[in-house]
This record gives sequence, C-alpha cells and structure tokens, in this order.
Amino acid sequence: SIKQLACSTAVVLLAQTDDLAAQGSDGMGLSETQTYRVTEVLEDGFNACKGVDILYRPDCYQHVFRSGSRILSSNAGYWEAEVALTRVGRNLYNFMRAHNDPKASKIKAGGFRLKAVKPDKLSEASTIFEADIARAEKSLLSGSAMERRFFAPIADLVKAQKGALSK
Repeated sequence: SIKQLACSTAVVLLAQTDDLAAQGSDGMGLSETQTYRVTEVLEDGFNACKGVDILYRPDCYQHVFRSGSRILSSNAGYWEAEVALTRVGRNLYNFMRAHNDPKASKIKAGGFRLKAVKPDKLSEASTIFEADIARAEKSLLSGSAMERRFFAPIADLVKAQKGALSK
C-alpha cells in the first residue's frame, strides 16, 4: 500500500541520515578531524619515544598508546580503534609494573615521566610489543570500508613502530 511504502521510505531516509551524522566532522563519529587529532598525538609521542634510551621505550610507548586511546574514548565511531590502542598500552603498562628497574632513575620525555625496564626483560618486552602492534594493526584494518578509510592512518603509524624495542 501507499502508506506502507511511505513508512518504508521514511525509515530508509532516517537510516541514511543517521549514517551521515555518524560521519560528521564535528569530532563525533568517523571524521578526518578525529583521525588527524589521534595521529598527531601518536606521531609526536612515537617520535619522543624514539629519542629516549631503549630501556625507557616500553614505558614511553605505553603512555603514548594510552594517550591516543583517550582521545578516541568519547567517540563511539572509533570504538574499535580505541580498543586496539588501549590493548597495546595496557599490556605495556602491566609489563612495566611487573618489570620496571627500581635502580634506574626516572626521566622525562614527551611530557611523560618514564621508568626503565629491567635490562634482562627488554627482549620479552619487545616480543610482547611486536605481537601487540601486529594485532592492533590487524584490528584497525579489519572493519568496514568506511572504518578502514579513517583507521588506516592510525594503523600505518602503529605498524611503523615495528622494531622500536629491538636493540
């Protein structure tokens, strides 16, 4: 009937409007602005981490990944990206809690106070980090075509950290 067709059309139009709103540029949903914000924070942080002694990098990276995930935490469109970044940061945080070197002094870099990992645990930290960034990259690129479009720059930055904890 005409009434059913009109209702069906209205539902489709509302669904399309919701899709467009989810992709808005106001910081909510998937947007170039939101992707840029997180990649800028990650890139600056990763560069700071590369400038510190290798024993401080696991702690540095955990701070950067957690900072990136916090930027995305209030945006449901980036939920998968937030989870991917959070997982890397949390795993490094837990590793650092268990294996920081209490004899090493703390340093400051990238706006963070950093602890050193015990030298004999660096290889283990590197192994965990490599697995975590591979998993994060895969997760970031496994969504819909729309998500991949906005998550790919984040995934590229994450992938570029491969080998960052290797001597």
